[in-house]
Amino acid sequence: MIKLEIFPNQEPISWDNFCTSTPEYSVAIDGYVNTGPRFQNIYDGGPRANFNHHEEVDRLATRATCSQVLMAIRTGFYNAFRKDDEIHCSVFANDNDQDVCTSYFILKHPWLCEKAINPMLNKLVDIEDRLDTTGGAYPFPKDLPILRNLAWVFKPYTDFRLKGGLERGIRKEYISVIDRIEDRINRYLNNKCGSIKLDTRYEVIHRTTNWSMVKEIGAQARTGMLHDGIYAYLSVRERNDGNYNYTVGRMSPFIQFDVAGLLEYFTKFESNPDAKWGGGSTSGINIGGSSRKLGSSITPERLIILTKEHHERQLKKSKSAV
Repeated sequence: MIKLEIFPNQEPISWDNFCTSTPEYSVAIDGYVNTGPRFQNIYDGGPRANFNHHEEVDRLATRATCSQVLMAIRTGFYNAFRKDDEIHCSVFANDNDQDVCTSYFILKHPWLCEKAINPMLNKLVDIEDRLDTTGGAYPFPKDLPILRNLAWVFKPYTDFRLKGGLERGIRKEYISVIDRIEDRINRYLNNKCGSIKLDTRYEVIHRTTNWSMVKEIGAQARTGMLHDGIYAYLSVRERNDGNYNYTVGRMSPFIQFDVAGLLEYFTKFESNPDAKWGGGSTSGINIGGSSRKLGSSITPERLIILTKEHHERQLKKSKSAV
């Protein structure tokens, strides 16, 4: 039995909290627990597991969640997660993005995934791994055919995100997206996959030599941004409640744009103390943003000023340290 437990409005919890609040055979994926990968064996009260590449990791050197899950499945995961000689697993998530959907599919369909010789699945996971690790900014050619296939596979999620589904936080809507993507991954693996043209449109609101503020229009806007030389960005989308959803991102830790510092700095200027910015717990994180549930009360104009202020402070600090 494999069961999905999804809580869209729940903030990430600690590993200790997860271990004490969930039954045995529970698995957290992709940020439900705010620690790095963990495994609690049966002798310590488990089994329980956490697959994650957001906190307590080197983002660039760590596999995305779906790739961690695939490796686990292929190295005996369901030897531990087996009850009364049957697979037994409750999967906990607070999102329904591409990485979550792929991870859940692998956990739910081990018989399709446990053998290493599965070129279609290997390609899907490899590309999703690279895209998720870089926040959608991996330098694949825009005309790569497989990207059109994956755009079709994950279209239920990209439509959901662009139409404000994340901020609504309605559980049945999240589950519907995951179910539809599960069906599309099955069709992809059976060579019945659709293909859609990438929509890489975006609008530049403000540009500097180091970063840009943009409005993402198409579902694959970040592919277009990277192609045009934007390696660090603030992405903004207005919410129905008058607040804003922001994403702060960079291609890799080698890009000089202090994502972790900006997330901490922006939180100080929120009118609602619960509207915390986040995305990881290390200085090397590549992507984060405003509160998924509450958004941000900071206007784009004000955010541009705050970003410049923080950047100038970082430059002065680095010069004084020399």
